[in-house]
Amino acid sequence: MTERSTFDTFEQRIAAELERYVAPAADPKPASEIAAVAMRPRGLVVRARNASRSRRFLLLGLAAAFLVPAAYIGSLSIRPPAPDMVTEGYVSIILRRDDGPDPGISVFAVRPDGGEALVRHVSDSIVSGGEKLTEWDGTVSTSGWLALGTELNGAPWPVVLIDLGDPNAKPWVVPEASSGGGGAGPRWGPTGLLAATVADLGHLMVIADPETHSTWTFSTRDGPVGGAIVWTPDGSGIVAATGTGDYGYETVPIDGGAASPGVGEVFDARGEFGRGLARLRICEPGTYCPGGDDGRVERVLDGSTQTIWQQVGEDRAFAASFVGPANEYWLTTDHDSGRQVALIHLKEGRQDVVAIVNRDAAWQFVAVAGEAPDKSMVLASISVADKPAAALVPVDGAPQSFHSGYFAGFVDSASSAVFATGQYAAPPEIMPAAGKAYGLPPLEELIAADRTVLGKASRDAVEGEKGARTFEVPRVKPPTGEAYFDCSGPSSATLTSGPNSVTNACLRSGTNLWTIDASGPITVTASGDTSWRVVIYGPPSPVEGATAPPTVGATEPPTTLR
Repeated sequence: MTERSTFDTFEQRIAAELERYVAPAADPKPASEIAAVAMRPRGLVVRARNASRSRRFLLLGLAAAFLVPAAYIGSLSIRPPAPDMVTEGYVSIILRRDDGPDPGISVFAVRPDGGEALVRHVSDSIVSGGEKLTEWDGTVSTSGWLALGTELNGAPWPVVLIDLGDPNAKPWVVPEASSGGGGAGPRWGPTGLLAATVADLGHLMVIADPETHSTWTFSTRDGPVGGAIVWTPDGSGIVAATGTGDYGYETVPIDGGAASPGVGEVFDARGEFGRGLARLRICEPGTYCPGGDDGRVERVLDGSTQTIWQQVGEDRAFAASFVGPANEYWLTTDHDSGRQVALIHLKEGRQDVVAIVNRDAAWQFVAVAGEAPDKSMVLASISVADKPAAALVPVDGAPQSFHSGYFAGFVDSASSAVFATGQYAAPPEIMPAAGKAYGLPPLEELIAADRTVLGKASRDAVEGEKGARTFEVPRVKPPTGEAYFDCSGPSSATLTSGPNSVTNACLRSGTNLWTIDASGPITVTASGDTSWRVVIYGPPSPVEGATAPPTVGATEPPTTLR
C-alpha cells in the first residue's frame, strides 16, 4: 500500500523617483541597476489615489520638482470618500472562483467586522490557450497588487498581476513567471517586488516590479528551498538551495550578484520558515520524531530541535507557523473534542488564546493564515470539501465571520479609495454552531460522482467510548483500488490492507489516499470516540461524462472484527 499526496503580509513602498512612472517599461539598464532602484522604498503615487485635495497640491509640487508631467497626477481623479463609508486600517482579500457566464476570479475586500465589498472581477479571457485563473495560491501585497495563478495541464502557468487599487488598470500577464504548477508559487518581497520561478526552469528566477511593469531574471544553483520562495528581510535576495546536502543553502542577490553561503533572518509572510530556514513540526503519528509522537511542536534547524509547545490535556496541535524573526508563533489546536479550534499566540514561552472558533464537521483543515499588520484581525484558512474558505476573527471581540474563498493577504485601505470607500455588505455566510464531537461530513458527501466505488464504510464517534475496535471494509474483489481514509478523533486510526498498513493522526481529513492491496481484508482500527470514513475507488471512467457503473460496497454498518 503506497501513499501519495492529493494536495498538493508588505507595505513600505514610499516613492523616491516619481519619474520612473512615466519611463518605458523596457529598461535598457543592467539588472543590477534596475534592481537597485526597484528595491528603494516607494509608494507615494499609490498613496496619492486616496489623498485629500490639499495633499494633491503637494503632490503636484513634488511632480514639478521631479519633472513629472502634472497630467499624470491629475489623471488619478481623487475624490474624498464619504465620511460614513470610510474604512481605516487594513482589509483582507478573499478570492472566489466564479464559473458563471464570465468565468474568472472575483476579488473581495473584507473589513475586520466581516463586511465584504467586491473590488474586481478578473475574467479568464485575459489569458490565452484555454487556461483559467485559479484562486489557490493567489497572493496580494499590502499596497494592493494581486498576483494570480493559472492552470491548464501542460501549460506554463503564467502569473497575472492586477492593480486592485485602480479599477481601470489592465491586468498584466507575465508569461515568463510561473505560478507554480506543483512547484514554488510566486511571493511578494518586503519592498513590493514579486519573485517567481521561470516556467520549466526552476533554477532561474524572475523579479517583477508591478508599478513599472519591468522584469529581470537571475540564476540560482538549485532553485528555491523546500518548494517555496523565501526573501531576505531587506528584499535584496532570495534563499536558494545549493544541491549539496540537506542543509545546503545560500543567499542569492536579486541583482545578479554573487551568492553568499548560508542564511540568516528571512522574510516569509506565510510563516513557514524562521531564522536560518528553521521549520516547525508536530510530533504526531507518521512524523517519526526521535522523542516519540506525544503531540509536541518542535522548531527544527539543521537537524537540531527545540520544543516550543508541549501538549497538556486532550487539545492537540494540528498547525503551527512562525511570526516574524523573533521567538513568536501561531498555533492552531483542536478544542472541546473537535467541536472547536483554538487560535493561540506563543511568545517567549507565554501562551495566549486569541480566539476560540466553532468548527463545522465539513472543515477538513483549519490553521492561522496571518494577522493584519495593524493587529485588527486574524484570518484562519479553511479547507471545506477541498475548496478554500476563511474564518475572520476581530481582535476586539466583535463577532467572527465565515467567508468562502481563498485568503490572499492583507491590504492597507489607505493605499486606494477603492478599499476605503467600497460598498461593504454583511458577510453572506454565518459562522457554524459548535457541532458534534469529532464530527465528519456524511459518507455520501465525500464520494466523487465521477468515480467507480468498489467499497465504502464509516463510523461516527461515540463520546466516552475509549476502547479500540477493528472494522472490516466490504469491497469488490479482486481489483486493486485507491482508498480515501479520513478520520477525526482524540487519537490516531490505522487502515490495513494485506500486509501493509498506514496510520492517520485524525487531525486533518482529506489529505491522503492509499493504494489498496488486491488480497486480504481491508480493516480500520480506531478508538470508539473517533469518527472515520473510507471510500475505495476503482480506475477513473475512461470516457469523460460517461455514466459510472452502479455503486457497490457497504450499505450496512461495517463488520466488527473485534
